[in-house]
Amino acid sequence: MKTAFFDIHWTSNRFGILLGVLLLQLLSLPLFEGTVAAGYVEDALFLLLLAAAAYAVKENRFIQLTLVFGALSFMGVVICFFTQQVTILLTTGVVYLVYLGLVTVLIAADVVRDHRITADNVMGGLCVYVLVGVFWSFLFFTLQVVHPGSFEFSVHGGRPDLMAARNLLYYYSFVTLMTIGYGDVIPMSHMAQTLAILEGLVGQFYLVFFMASLVGRYISRQHPLVPKAPEERDSTTDEGRGP
Repeated sequence: MKTAFFDIHWTSNRFGILLGVLLLQLLSLPLFEGTVAAGYVEDALFLLLLAAAAYAVKENRFIQLTLVFGALSFMGVVICFFTQQVTILLTTGVVYLVYLGLVTVLIAADVVRDHRITADNVMGGLCVYVLVGVFWSFLFFTLQVVHPGSFEFSVHGGRPDLMAARNLLYYYSFVTLMTIGYGDVIPMSHMAQTLAILEGLVGQFYLVFFMASLVGRYISRQHPLVPKAPEERDSTTDEGRGP
């Protein structure tokens, strides 16, 4: 007979792979900053993230829709490699926003629906948290492109170019998500301020309610409370009574 122990296993590593790619992207980009290879590494990691995100939702019934937006995002990245036209950048950004939003919702839904509490599901919950930060970074970047001056970068040298602004807003998104708030990037427009508030709220509510519940359920399944044997309870009761 199978016990609850065997319900906690690595049935799949699809979320673990995606989390690994997200962390690789976060840690690798600073290493190539200011070098000729920076753009190539960024594009390669971007495409790797597209593939890992699609793989993470491969069992979902909306996988075909995900692949469509993933393919469109891939085409946009390839085109942007040859041109830096604002219209093309915006179109690619909007398509990628839809792709990120769709993948994030599908992963969250998969984790919630799965009655098993596995390590990979916990990693899926972490993927959703990181993807929220990536999603909001593209929201901020799109807003900055459409309405220049929505964010103030004076500490970083005034008005950076598009690539520098995207990297700074990526950093700013996670600082806001974790409610750290260094103040070196400042939202200036009402829309930018509203988006920043919403991201902070989403990040805090997600950690407090979703992740805390998921991790708590995982730990409780790994270490279930074992009831005492009848003789142990009797001896404990006798000791408590005293002579």
